[in-house]
Amino acid sequence: MSVLLLSFLAAPSARSGTAPPAFDLQALIRDAQAEGTVVVYHPSSRVTVAGANFEKKYGIKVRGTKMGDPEQAERVIREVDSGRVQVDVIHHEDGPFLEARLIPRGYVVSWVPPDMTAVIPQRYHSPLVDKVQPRIFTYNFETYGNTCPVSNVWELTDPKWKGKVILRDPALTPANLAFFATIVSQPQLLDKAHRDLYGKPVELTEAPVGRVKNAGWEFLKRLFRNDIVVMRSDEDIGDAVGAAGQRAAPIGMVTLTKLRDNKAKNLKLGTCKTLQPFIGYALPEYVAIVKNAPHPNAARLWVHFSLTTEGISPWTVDDVGGFSANPRVPTHPDNEGTWAAWEKRLLPLDNKRSMGLRQDILDFWLKHGAK
Repeated sequence: MSVLLLSFLAAPSARSGTAPPAFDLQALIRDAQAEGTVVVYHPSSRVTVAGANFEKKYGIKVRGTKMGDPEQAERVIREVDSGRVQVDVIHHEDGPFLEARLIPRGYVVSWVPPDMTAVIPQRYHSPLVDKVQPRIFTYNFETYGNTCPVSNVWELTDPKWKGKVILRDPALTPANLAFFATIVSQPQLLDKAHRDLYGKPVELTEAPVGRVKNAGWEFLKRLFRNDIVVMRSDEDIGDAVGAAGQRAAPIGMVTLTKLRDNKAKNLKLGTCKTLQPFIGYALPEYVAIVKNAPHPNAARLWVHFSLTTEGISPWTVDDVGGFSANPRVPTHPDNEGTWAAWEKRLLPLDNKRSMGLRQDILDFWLKHGAK
């Protein structure tokens, strides 16, 4: 590990009161260029576009591979444990596993570039978030008009929507498990929503062994039992919900970025903007550096780049659906508002609490929803 890298990892000493070393971006660039390559695992294929931008700017080769969270985690753990680390940086959406396993056990390090600490909001520092996007309930506006056909999430548990709500498979989508965990952690939201819709408190019937019954568990039970349809990707869900010519189109949860397919595929996807008490959840993407990364300086330069307009533009400026953690980065004109406006209507995921509930949520799904 280079001297420059060690200086970046060093924290100020509480006893001595010494300040952290000054950040020299130009020195980092020179050391990164000497390494010549950076290897990145990313959940999006657009990593190749960002990689081309990085190489054009710095002359450093990027080997970017599209890879989902479970495979990323498995590979990183295997590589670090074997002492044969191939990857430098991961972009990861499974925040609970990142915070509960990968960071505490030393497999990856979350590093905030010192010249960005005052720019990136504090809530995105630990672990570092490079972008965030809404994953929201959507409907078919050709079928239902300009207004989402449901106004309250409890309606999704009614017989009218039996077999007509589509989600990504929870067993394959850690972020959805975190979403469900957040729901049971904030039962007051679901209790109030039930009272608003039906004029009475929700009847509580079940919770996993060792858990207290609440409106969140009851909502999940009824939702899962309403013949939820599961698919493997947001793209599949978007196609199913938004396809033209449907008389009874389903409702589905996808990332906002799928609205770009309205033009590309002639879909009719609309957002359930007024759904209560939430329209979906805020899905952060974290960026972290792998322990013993073979190109540590290029890895840090990549992290820095990911927080700039040039680095994040393939997901934000150039395409609908994503918002940079850096508030100075502009957004796409089709994003239907600013991140500040979106954030108010989304559930923020609680990584630490979600990890403790993950197995119970999965078991609850397997009991009541999986077919």
